[in-house]
Parts: sequence; structure tokens; C-alpha cells
Amino acid sequence: MHRSARRFPLAVLSTLSLLATACSVGAHTGSSLGATSNFSRSQVTTAPAKAGLASLSWWGDYRAPYSLDPLKTADYPEETILGNVCEPLLRTAADYSLHPGIAKAWHQPDATHLVLDLDPRVKFSDGRPVTADDVVYSLKRNQDPAVASNYADSYTDVSSIEASGASQVTVSFTRPNYVFVHDLGILAGAVVEKSFAAKHGQDFGTAATGVMCAGPYTVASFDGTNSLVLKRNPAYWDPSHAGKTDAVTFKFIADPAALANALSSGSLQGGFDLPASAIAQLRTAKNGKLYVGAEGSTTQNIDLVAARFSGGLADARVRQALSLAIDRKGIAKTLFDGAADPLYAVAGPGFWADEPAAARTAYSAAYGKLSTDPDPAKASRLVKQAGATGKQITLAYAAGSLSSTQIAQVLQRTGDGIGLKMKIVGLPDQQYGSLFTDPKARAGYDSFLTINYLEFPEAASMYASYATKSGAQNFNGYSDPRVEQALAQAQGTQDRGRRADYVAQAQQVLATSLPWIPIVQPRALLFQNDKVTGAPLTFSYMSNAWAASVGAP
Repeated sequence: MHRSARRFPLAVLSTLSLLATACSVGAHTGSSLGATSNFSRSQVTTAPAKAGLASLSWWGDYRAPYSLDPLKTADYPEETILGNVCEPLLRTAADYSLHPGIAKAWHQPDATHLVLDLDPRVKFSDGRPVTADDVVYSLKRNQDPAVASNYADSYTDVSSIEASGASQVTVSFTRPNYVFVHDLGILAGAVVEKSFAAKHGQDFGTAATGVMCAGPYTVASFDGTNSLVLKRNPAYWDPSHAGKTDAVTFKFIADPAALANALSSGSLQGGFDLPASAIAQLRTAKNGKLYVGAEGSTTQNIDLVAARFSGGLADARVRQALSLAIDRKGIAKTLFDGAADPLYAVAGPGFWADEPAAARTAYSAAYGKLSTDPDPAKASRLVKQAGATGKQITLAYAAGSLSSTQIAQVLQRTGDGIGLKMKIVGLPDQQYGSLFTDPKARAGYDSFLTINYLEFPEAASMYASYATKSGAQNFNGYSDPRVEQALAQAQGTQDRGRRADYVAQAQQVLATSLPWIPIVQPRALLFQNDKVTGAPLTFSYMSNAWAASVGAP
């Protein structure tokens, strides 16, 4: 549910010299982005489709999926596509609200049990009914080390998953948990046909074997590299959510200029999560519209992770100094063409913009206290107080990502400017990826950059992922009993206003200890051709059957 993905490189639009002049300049407004549609969280989709389409071509992101198994990889290509094929138990709407799906109803009789009632109409694409046994098997795959689910950490507090009736499944927890239900609305809750998966074993999800699921689309063809085609599932069980398009072809284009050309020429009809370098060309495209989200339109976050609490970053004052000196507004404006916002807490506005009023007020007040302008003089004093003047700090980043390269260079200048000696190291993809899985790979670096996200807005889950002992993204061994207690209380609290208060307590501690240093939060970017409509304008397309809503205007 929380991912540090190696994702598509965002190209930089301006030079570093321009960044130096952007210190006190805010991010672009919608009007400054030219011919775009600037949307807020109250506008969660483009106009509804009025008719179907024979075919739709869409950008599948920077590479082809590594697997068609919905649990194997949690990254943009897989999550953009596979939710259309392997629907989760619950549907997550464009506004992130949960709705009935394979489970027609759900309730929590107490804090340690979640009961799911299945819709008897549901069938797999081969026509077989979805049973409680299929659901139990599918969810338990997340706990099977042999499957190596990318969503395994979502199930940390799950003690049992059992069929409690012919069409009912009960999930039990080791401790109070009111946030797990969100995971059943993403691929962590995807349902697969047990007999098909068991029969094919390790071949399940390969391009040759495919999958058997209950979504509105099935995989028609996949060459493993350049193109993946979905076809409408004629046996889909819910006519009200059936696909409007007969076939959806996903293309995988890694070059930003080639992508912009494909969209502006019409060879691709749409795409999510676009590179900032495409803004200039797509905002003047004659064949469609570029939509740019407002602040908080995604749950993405770009952060500097402390890889270890030794060496140059051992003293929290050094981490505080580096954070205090970062020109977040300049980075957002110059490197992202304004399609990002300065981020002062890892779980920024995108994580609480949709909360009830009481919770939103609590989050906003706590976040507001963390907002600050760069203060190099104060940062320099903190470095001196820590006795760290002249100490070397190594920072690793993905060399193949232009945005990561440029952010690393900005951070190098920032650190050098307050008395540190910043050494930046660009790593090839595979070596960079190992930073997230291998402690030995991290041992040689003090910090590294991450482009991170959560599929749904739940700040408690985001902080738990990297600031608790069991967090899947706790790469540096961070531990603070105040944070552990506050987040455990948040998870076990049903009232979202009270939950926000607990999360704010943890956030305040994290703002001082800074195991992760937040930098910017990207805004949502969507391009949609004039011949199509219905795509979501939020990050909700991740893990869900968004393509079923896309059709002709």
C-alpha cells in the first residue's frame, strides 16, 4: 500500500541557475500553465462518456508490466492496468470512497474483525462463480512468502482469513485496525481464481499464461515489452460497471519527447502521471486537453531518505539543517514547471484533502505549523552545533531519472551551502532498486532519493510504512515509542477526527527526527484526447477499473 517505485523519469525544464532565482517564487497557478484545465479535488473525473468506443489507445507508463499477477509488482504500469482485469474486493471511486464490488457489503462488528459479504452474481471471466474459497485463497496469497506479494506489509496485523459462510469471509486482526479495509479497494485485495492459479503455479501471471480474474476486461495479448491489449469481458457480472470500450491498447514509451509527440499527434489518446517535460507541448495540443491537478491532487511524495543513522546524518540536527535549507518552492516551480508543491510532511495535503471536516482541520493545522521558508543561516548554525561542518554526506539517486539527477544536484548545492560536504552518486536502475530491498546495498550511503506514493489517502498508513518497526519502508531502523503508540492508536480509532489527532502527534515527532525529509508533492497530470472522456482526475486510477468508464463524449 505504500510504494517506493522506480518510476518514469521526469525531465527538467530549466537549468539549475534558474532555480537559484526561484527561492521566493510560488508554484504556477492553473492559468500560468496555459491551455490546460486546472481541477480541484471536487472535480474528480472528466465528463462522463455518452457512448462506447471500438478501441482506445493509452500510455501504460515508462515500461511494460513485469507480471500480470496483481500481487507481484506494485508500480505504475502494473497498477494502472491490472485493476481493470483483476478487480479488488471493493471499488475505490474517483473521490477515494469505498463502494460495493465483489463484496456487496462489509462491516466491522468490532475493532479486530472485518466481515465481507460476497455478491452472488460475481463470476470469473471463464464463467465460473467467485466463491468464498477463492477470496480466502486470494487474500492469503499476500501472506505467502512463495508469492512474495508487494502488498504483504498490508497484512502485518491480519491473524486469520476464513470463510465464515457460503458467501462470507471474515478477516481477523491481532490488534485494533480500522484502516485495513482500504487495502481491499486496491490490488492488495485483488481476487483471482484459485483453481487456475494453483494449476499454473509459477507460470501464473506470465505473458504466456495470463491470469483468471473477475474484472470488466481480460488480457487479449501482451508481447511483454511494447504493447498490452485488453478486451472487454463479455461475461462481466455487473452491467452497470461494464467496459464502454471494446479494446484498450497500452503502449509503453520511456522517452518524454516521444510520449508528448504520441499524445499530441493522436497515436495515443490519453495518459496519466505524465512527465513535467510534456506540459509545454501538451498544453498547446489541438487534439485534446491537459488537466493539471490542484495542490493535494495526488498521494505522491518525493523525499530524501536517511539510509542509516550513522555517518554524516547521525545527528538529527544535521537532518534538520538540511531540511531547513531546501528551497522546496524553487524545486516545485523550476524542475516541475509548477506541477508540484512544496512538501513539509511526507503525508501532505494529498493525504487528507478528502477527510471529514474535523479531521481535515486537524491535519491542516498540524501541517501549517511545519511550513517554512529556507533559512540557510539557521541551518548553518545547526550544522556547527552538531560538529558536522565539513563532514561528507553521500546521497544516492537513480541516474536514469533526470528529475532525480537534478534534485540531487540541488541538494548537493544546498548541503555545501550550509557547511556540509555533499557527495551525490548516480546509480543504474538495478543497483538503485536494491536500496529498497537490501540493507547491504544501503550500507555505503547516508541517504537516497525516493519517489513514493500510497494508492489511497490515509496518513496513518503512510507514516506507519516508514516510521514503525514493522513498516515495509523502514529502511533505516527508525524507532520512537511515541510514534509507535500514536500510530497504533490511530489505526485502532474508527472516528477519523480522533485518528487525525493521533497522526498529528506522530507527525510532530517525525518533523524533528526526520527519518525521511519531504521535498515536493507532484500534482496530478492527465492528457485526454477530444475523442474520449470519462477518465478520473485523481490518483484513484491506481489499482482500479478506471478504463470501464472511458468512452466517447
